[in-house]
Amino acid sequence: MMLEKQPYYVNVETGEVHSDKTASSFQFEIEATAEDASRLTKLFRECDESATDTFLRSHVPYVPYHNDADNHRYDQTLKDIYQFIHDHGQPLTKEHIESMGILGERQ
Repeated sequence: MMLEKQPYYVNVETGEVHSDKTASSFQFEIEATAEDASRLTKLFRECDESATDTFLRSHVPYVPYHNDADNHRYDQTLKDIYQFIHDHGQPLTKEHIESMGILGERQ
């Protein structure tokens, strides 16, 4: 049985994924299954956890940003989120993410 895709509305700033367009403000519209939407929500949780870790690390001034595993994990998770949105996005969503340049060669 194939899971049916439906529109979801994504707010990257707040980490929200809604099936109701009017539930909250959003930046991106995607087509996804409920399982896909759940996976994106999990990515947002991972990003939030890594952001907390980077905040704690930021109080250790002798560790440079580029040498810190927590910062790398945060950056990578954010790229994974944008890749997911790009992969499931409407044409305008894909175009906007491509214009951001965040995905580099991964598009």
